[in-house]
Amino acid sequence: MALGLATLALISFDSCAFLGAASKIRPALGGEEDPELAEAALPTLIIGSEALLEADSKDQGKAVTTASLYVMYAKAFVQDPASALPDSRFEERQVAYERAGALYRRAFRLLSSALDRRSPGIVEAAVEGKADFSKFKQRDVALLYWSAVSVLAGFGLNPLDFKSARYLGAASLFLARAAALDPGWDGGAIQGLYLSYYAGMPDYLGGDMAKAEAAYEKALAYSKGGTASLFVSYAKSVCVPKEDLAGFRLALGKALAQDPNARPESRLETVLAIREAKRLLAETDKYFIDTEGEIP
Repeated sequence: MALGLATLALISFDSCAFLGAASKIRPALGGEEDPELAEAALPTLIIGSEALLEADSKDQGKAVTTASLYVMYAKAFVQDPASALPDSRFEERQVAYERAGALYRRAFRLLSSALDRRSPGIVEAAVEGKADFSKFKQRDVALLYWSAVSVLAGFGLNPLDFKSARYLGAASLFLARAAALDPGWDGGAIQGLYLSYYAGMPDYLGGDMAKAEAAYEKALAYSKGGTASLFVSYAKSVCVPKEDLAGFRLALGKALAQDPNARPESRLETVLAIREAKRLLAETDKYFIDTEGEIP
């Protein structure tokens, strides 16, 4: 698969999954049931979090919190709404994409500083493919995860953005170290990211559909049966490129069957995923050439 529009379409790291992974960082946000209220609150949370970080710039936890909020806001409330715009609003969509990309890069700047404080020179060493992550322990998993997410989200948005592409190899190393330290972290968040990574990347950049399927099975196990966001991710990342319409509808049906109140700390994640599942089902003909004769 050539790097380009196909890659852009497939590397879709779900905002709802990001929100789920942040449930331990911002419990009140994760438990919100009204996405519009969360969208309105996030800028204030970001500004407040940034102020706390500026007052204590060496605090790794504050850096992770601030960066994760930037990523979540960019994906859930800037990029995703723009991606649903019709082609007639192409320029508006591109402006939103540029804004989201800037927010992803802003998040990575905060995280790369935290990475280098943990192990001086680690970011550039990772870019060169010869980093030693021995100093990173289980308490650093969130830092590694969000570092990978911020780079991969930016690259997925625009593979021609060399500011993100430069750190692509480093992101895979961050994610690999996080997986080695705690593969089931936060109910399978790492495996969920691997699902999108393996399914969306071209072969020469590590893409492997068999590994994507394996990551999905691991995420199912770690999440104890799956979450709405995981099923949506599987439908988009695996079923669409495989042209598996039946699997697509089955996965989205499982997403719709999830109860937002079953995991109160991840209520917002579930509500957003269910909303996305409904949209995808309503727009099935955008993803599959022939839906005639299929039972919804």
